[in-house]
This record gives sequence, structure tokens and C-alpha cells, in this order.
Amino acid sequence: MCSLRCLSGLLNSLVTGCLCLVLVSEPSAAQEGPLAARTAGAAERRAATAEAEADEEDGPLVADSTVGYIDNPIVGNQFRFRYDSNYNARQPARAEYLWPVGGKRGPGPGPDTSVDYQDLAAYTELEVADGWSLFGEVPVRFANPEIQDNTAGLGDSNFGFRHAFGVTADSVQTFQFRVYVPTGDGDRGLGTDHVSLEPGLLWYEQLAPRLTGFAELKDWIAIDGSEGFAGNVLRYGVGASYVLLEECRHRNVSAVTEFVGWTVLDGGSAITTPGPVTRFVDAAGDTIVNAKVGLRWRISVDTDVYGGYGRGLTGDTHYSDMLRLELRRSW
Repeated sequence: MCSLRCLSGLLNSLVTGCLCLVLVSEPSAAQEGPLAARTAGAAERRAATAEAEADEEDGPLVADSTVGYIDNPIVGNQFRFRYDSNYNARQPARAEYLWPVGGKRGPGPGPDTSVDYQDLAAYTELEVADGWSLFGEVPVRFANPEIQDNTAGLGDSNFGFRHAFGVTADSVQTFQFRVYVPTGDGDRGLGTDHVSLEPGLLWYEQLAPRLTGFAELKDWIAIDGSEGFAGNVLRYGVGASYVLLEECRHRNVSAVTEFVGWTVLDGGSAITTPGPVTRFVDAAGDTIVNAKVGLRWRISVDTDVYGGYGRGLTGDTHYSDMLRLELRRSW
């Protein structure tokens, strides 16, 4: 009997110990879920903070720039495919900015009262060192003059380099140097038939959480064009964008407004009126101002698209109306 009582007491002790272990372990298991969630949340916050600090240290990304017509001041790796449709260019030979003067005075396609033209252009930029990049662009042009024959083919290509000499967490100042080469057939209106150089300064600034500003100042200089016509054109522009819709920094829609101007510093022009009757004039001092409006949709961290419309505001114009569509990838 004593042995049975001892065995029964031992079993009771074992059962009681097991129940205590179960009761003690259940709260720990119940607490494991919230604890893991808090740990994961803290890790995510640390990662987000690290990413934000890295972005601030490196400065704005290429895709942070929402420009439509002004050149992008932010240096970085990118590919851009662009479609431009321009209407009613009444003086295409002005300073030989679009095509060369024709007839006995130059190699151009001849006089015309108005030209519509479309450009498809592929642009690539590669950052080769911190704040330095090389770029190149190859266009195809479709020209639809009123007097001359319609034509299409390779346009004038361009290449150059960019240097972001001033970069902070919310601003960029860049020097850009572009060289245009006459790969387009000038006597068909597909190019200018001369080399052009274009140094310029570009500016970007984050003015407020949803508001950015940008500007450009560039000098287009014709080299060895038609005497008395090929000249020097100053281009300048200022603009701003405002984020209308935002899911996060990398997915948003921005409204873009820009004003872009050109002033001919030196050069001539051919003005053709119905008849046709052509007269040749000094174009120095001609000033053109266009207003540009559009939307840029940032689809992801590295992809965005732009659609915009431009309208001439002055009596002198390069074109009366312009449409632009653009796809941009950056990395």
C-alpha cells in the first residue's frame, strides 16, 4: 500500500508540473506575434530612414526632375524616347536654326511659307564619374512644307557632356555642352548643314514638398553656315511643377508649366509670302516666347512619361503650336 501511495503521489507531481509549464509557456507564445511585428516594423523604419538619408546625401534623382521642354538639370543614367510635332514654322531658315537658307544663298531646300515637322529622337546619358556624364541623341525628322516636297530621314544628331557642379539635398546646378553635327540632309530640310555648339547652364530647386522650379540659359552658335544667315541664338527658360496626385515619392502625377524664349543675337532670315515672294532680312533682335503646359506621370522609381503642349506667345515664332510625348527610364 505504501508503494502504491508513493507511486500515485509521484504521478500527481508530474501532471501538476506539466500543467504549470503549459500555463507559463502560453503567454510567451501569445506575446511572440506582437513582438515579431514590432521588431519587423522597427527594421522597416530603419531601412526607410537609411534610404532617405542616402537620397539626401546623393541629391535629387534623375526622375525627380519633372521638366517638359527645359533641359533636365539632374545628371545621371537615363534613356529617353521623345516625339515632337511642330506646326506652322513660317521662317525655318531664321539664323539657320531649323534648316539652311536655299537658292543661290545657301544649301537649303528653298523658300517656303510654312512648314510642319515631326521629330522622333532617342537620347542616352551615362554618368561616367561622380557628377559627370556623357550623352548623345539621334533624331529622325518628317518635314511637310507647303511649297517644297514632303520628306523624311535622319536629322541632325547631337552629343556632349554635363557636369553637376552644385548639388545639395534639394538643388542642382549643371553646366552642359552640346555639339550638333549635320547628319541630316540640309537641302531636304532635315538638318542645318553645319556644326553648332551650345554651352548652357541648368538649374533645379525643390521649393516646397510638392513644388519644384527649374531654369535654363543656353547659347546656340552656328559654325561655318551660310554667310549672313547662320547666326547665334540665345535660349532661356523658366518653369515649375506641382505634384497633383501622390501615392508615394516614386508614384505621382505633376502639372508642369514652362516659359521658353529665344533671342537671335546674330543672323539673317528668309521670309516667304504667297506668290511666292521671298525677301531676306536681318534677324538680329528677333525674340520668340512660348508657353508650355503638360503632365508628367511617374510610374515607378525609374520610369515616367510626359505629355505637353506648347503655344507661341509672340509675333515671331519658331512654330505656332507644338505637341510632345516622352518616355524616360533612369537607373
